Amino acid sequence: MNILYKYCDQLGIVKILGALELKLPYISEVNDPFECLPIFYCPNDKSAIEARYLSALKRRNMLPSADYKQKLDEQFEKGEIQNYLVESQQKCQEEWNQRKGCLLSVSKTAKEPVMWAHYAETHKGAVIGIDFDNIFHVKMKMDSIAYSKKRHRVNILNEPEGEGSREAAFRTLITKSDSWRYEKEVRTVFLVDSLEKLQRQGLACFKDFRGKKAWFLRLNPESIREVVFGLYTEESLKLAIRKLIERPELQHVKLYQAEKSETYTLNLVGQ
Repeated sequence: MNILYKYCDQLGIVKILGALELKLPYISEVNDPFECLPIFYCPNDKSAIEARYLSALKRRNMLPSADYKQKLDEQFEKGEIQNYLVESQQKCQEEWNQRKGCLLSVSKTAKEPVMWAHYAETHKGAVIGIDFDNIFHVKMKMDSIAYSKKRHRVNILNEPEGEGSREAAFRTLITKSDSWRYEKEVRTVFLVDSLEKLQRQGLACFKDFRGKKAWFLRLNPESIREVVFGLYTEESLKLAIRKLIERPELQHVKLYQAEKSETYTLNLVGQ
């Protein structure tokens, strides 16, 4: 069993338990403006730049102009081609983050007061403990975030399908600023293509959410193992949650109450 924790506001906890679905935001929608955005750089390697240019033309079934070498030399000496390639890669990544990649982010702990303050409506919401070994009746691969003081740097001249390029892409997806270390985040990145496959299997859906379409992951009820009430969760919300987990498919869910401790973490007391 691999229980990880999703912090929820008051409305979110009711929606998740009621629909047994988790919303998956696009990468560009999360609250860190640097999310999955490395620093792209272009080495002054003219032969590699030329090879990239010719490869791009080949993919489009186009032939280079007769004077392409002269123009390439001029742009290279001025640094124009390097800047253009960097800006183009940055734009492609931003567009990918907006449309092609969704995040499922959870935490290793339900005891972090700052997380409760930021993501559970200042301790008035609740936290769901989900078994990610059983989320689809199968184990889901989750990666722990690597926290760093520096943004990841990516050489744009690496081959897109090369081992170095794949490793750089993976590191970008699981690296965040050291400022977020308190989150103890674990995540997986869903490509929209993979979500469309899950949709055909009935394991995901794409539907209206606050005026626009959003992806949702459908949860195996057995994967929901715990619900933790916050320090200031109101009795009306606790009652609503208790009624939701009275349903046959959720009667196994254990309830806990977060309480203050002698340290700066919370104690969780069984209910």
